[in-house]
Amino acid sequence: MYADDTKIGREVGTEEDRKILQANLHRIEQWSDEWQLKFNSKKCKVVHFGHDNNKATYTMKNEGVEVPLEHSTEEKDLGVWTDDKLKFAGHVGQVMAKGSQLLGLIKRSFVHRDVDVIKKLYTALVRPHLEYANVVWHPRYKKEIKQLERVQWATKLVCSLQSLPYESRLWQMELPSLVYRHHRGDMTEVFKYLCGTCSVRSSGLLPTSALREHDHKLLKSHCRSHVRSSFFSYF
Repeated sequence: MYADDTKIGREVGTEEDRKILQANLHRIEQWSDEWQLKFNSKKCKVVHFGHDNNKATYTMKNEGVEVPLEHSTEEKDLGVWTDDKLKFAGHVGQVMAKGSQLLGLIKRSFVHRDVDVIKKLYTALVRPHLEYANVVWHPRYKKEIKQLERVQWATKLVCSLQSLPYESRLWQMELPSLVYRHHRGDMTEVFKYLCGTCSVRSSGLLPTSALREHDHKLLKSHCRSHVRSSFFSYF
């Protein structure tokens, strides 16, 4: 539960599991009625994960009448768009569109565009959107990586650097590539988990082996699906 967002989930493999999840929905409704924070069933949606999911129908009350909840293939969760296949192509598109919109605003608003001005505007207004929660949606495909790097072509807004290639512009402005920034973000999160900074137990997420060189040697488990190979602890 968050300020204006509530989620409930469960692994459903049998009819009994479906009934338990439906009962949990009714309990949430009872709580909302008690505290006068009623849910709008028209805004409540169901996302089914898994290729063998039977996509059962769930219901909530609307003015005392049970109505089926709408099925959705992609939803926004704490600022990150995720589809029912656990892919983030839609989020990459949203981030790219937002970054391009802000770059257009900068271009229209500033006539004098030197290295110092563009670097400050880009790092303060644009780059945070490109890196928010990147550990969750870190792009794996070359197409998505190129899309994000294209946003950083904001370096072309500097008049004196327009004729230079992309890598040279980054070097002149002392900006790393977004690929490097994303990998750096992953390493930062790994450090937090291993040092106990995060409240999540890291033993299951990032297993280590004391038999190899040192206590923080990470083990990369075998995975069979492409989705799992893109997960944070495997990437």
